[in-house]
Amino acid sequence: MGRRKIYHIVAAVGALATVLAGADAMAAGRFIITPHVEASIEHNSNFYRSEHNEAEVTTLGISPGIQVIYKTAKTKITADGTLERHEYDSDDDDGVGDIDDYSYTGGKASLDVTSEVTDRLTVGVKDNMRVTRDPEYVDEYSNEVGRSKYTTNAFTPNIYYDFGNKFGVGARYQNSLIDYSGNDGEDYDENRGAVDLFYNFNRSTAVYLEYQIWNGDYDGMSSDYLAHQVSLNASKQFNYFTFTAGAGYYSRDFDDSGYDTLDGVTWKVTVDGQDRREEEDTKPRSFVRLALIHDLNNYGSGDSYYEATRLELKGGYMFGPKLGVSGLAMYQNSDYQINPSDRSDDLYVLSAQIGYEVIDNLTLALEGGYRDRDSDAVNESYDDTFIMAKLDYSYDFGHQ
Repeated sequence: MGRRKIYHIVAAVGALATVLAGADAMAAGRFIITPHVEASIEHNSNFYRSEHNEAEVTTLGISPGIQVIYKTAKTKITADGTLERHEYDSDDDDGVGDIDDYSYTGGKASLDVTSEVTDRLTVGVKDNMRVTRDPEYVDEYSNEVGRSKYTTNAFTPNIYYDFGNKFGVGARYQNSLIDYSGNDGEDYDENRGAVDLFYNFNRSTAVYLEYQIWNGDYDGMSSDYLAHQVSLNASKQFNYFTFTAGAGYYSRDFDDSGYDTLDGVTWKVTVDGQDRREEEDTKPRSFVRLALIHDLNNYGSGDSYYEATRLELKGGYMFGPKLGVSGLAMYQNSDYQINPSDRSDDLYVLSAQIGYEVIDNLTLALEGGYRDRDSDAVNESYDDTFIMAKLDYSYDFGHQ
């Protein structure tokens, strides 16, 4: 496992994208090419998210990148790549270490291909890669605080077949990798399969039954595991809003005989809304998301698994073509099940951003936020306040 496998996956995705695009090559296509660059300065009051060794750190960032979109009547390919350079400076390391050693070059890249092979059959593939020190990308419900550098990659081919008469079936495979630099963390390899059976009552209402099976494989001391999950979900679209609710059951069996099977229920209720867009690639004037979710984390280095219950509210609004605001309020309780079995954390996150388009395609934004984790485990609580200013420039080169 490691970066060589990630490179092979990216090469496979590119090859598959070429094949899918070739099937539609005779159709007239449209390219949209958007170079973009962001420069930022950020100040954190507790960079290491430590209860005792707090360090104020200033981060300078520069992130150039490019997005390419290719569309025909039946195929859409979106590719985006960004190089990220982060330079850290601090006079307040408190014995944690030289902050200059944490400066690094990272980045992110994504590819999303969808093609209607026939009127009933749609196939696609997605790949998302990231190189970062941000601990929030380790897991969807991450409770991590470390600043080690790591690479993630998620490769997901998928297929959907519409049987007509309101029935459809979808299937996907996903390989997820976490690869730490050096010996800074425990690498992880996950292989997941999923099947969804859909029933569409009408154009705005659907229910679907989903079954997932996956294995998590660690390269260190953590126990590998095999997981199963089944859930029943329903969605309803009403004007600008989509309401989704679902519930299911999971079980997780560990290779280590000393661990009992973890099993329980998962559930979610979400409301997503945005105003209608005149074109597919136009940003909405407003958006909102309210979500209440209960699930189990997947990556649990050190056999640290917890039931995560998350309440999230985020939204944004554009006051005309130039001024926009957005915000996030999130709460997550992490109730640990194995290691340790008696730990519970409450995490609170608040952030807000205001942006203004100074001149065409150049936006100045200010963002501030606060994170607070209250843990009943020793030395696991922290709070961190951040403030950031950033300049973002992008320009579309589009043609038929």
